[in-house]
Amino acid sequence: MNNSVFLKEYLLEIFHYNLNLFLIIGVLLMSCEGSLSDDFEESGIINPADWVELHNPTDESITIGLWKFKDEKEDHVFIISEEMVIQPGQYLVLCRDTLSFKDNFPSIVNFAGDLGFGLSGGGELIRLFDSNGELVDSLEYDNSSPWPTDPDGNGPTLELLHPSFDNELGESWAASISHGGTPGAVNSVYLTDISNSIASKIVINEINYNAADE
Repeated sequence: MNNSVFLKEYLLEIFHYNLNLFLIIGVLLMSCEGSLSDDFEESGIINPADWVELHNPTDESITIGLWKFKDEKEDHVFIISEEMVIQPGQYLVLCRDTLSFKDNFPSIVNFAGDLGFGLSGGGELIRLFDSNGELVDSLEYDNSSPWPTDPDGNGPTLELLHPSFDNELGESWAASISHGGTPGAVNSVYLTDISNSIASKIVINEINYNAADE
């Protein structure tokens, strides 16, 4: 066998080997992609984007028109529409992306948006101000103990155990039992046998920061 024939056969063997290797890698990647897609479909929640739930735990209607929601950046401001009122015991969800939220939670109608900014997965300060600029509620959530860690991109949300609890403390929160949380409804981890008095104000009651940091 001359050198040119040997070289051709050698190169063909290398090509076939690498082609088979590429095919195997491609099959593995497709299998992983299919598995990830199945997981998302089974969960029923596909990236609803960040949102925050406000709750009125009192027995009075509270007008929150022109209130402002902010994160730690002063130029990240969402102004609530002028006519907005939260009825006793009811909720309002502030969404980063109302279309994504509606796609994931078609039965929920008590929401507003778009925020124009997202929430950090590493934790950050979030604040609610009334129409006079007075601070109504604020907290700095985190993704490490004593704060629940499961909500950090894994499906659950942060839910306040009871509206009378200090929501600035990590111990007052738990990961939602329901995948995707309970926007616009009573929290899945809500404690019913609490004797503490309910504060007469709107409280930040649930947080979803599963989307990418902003």
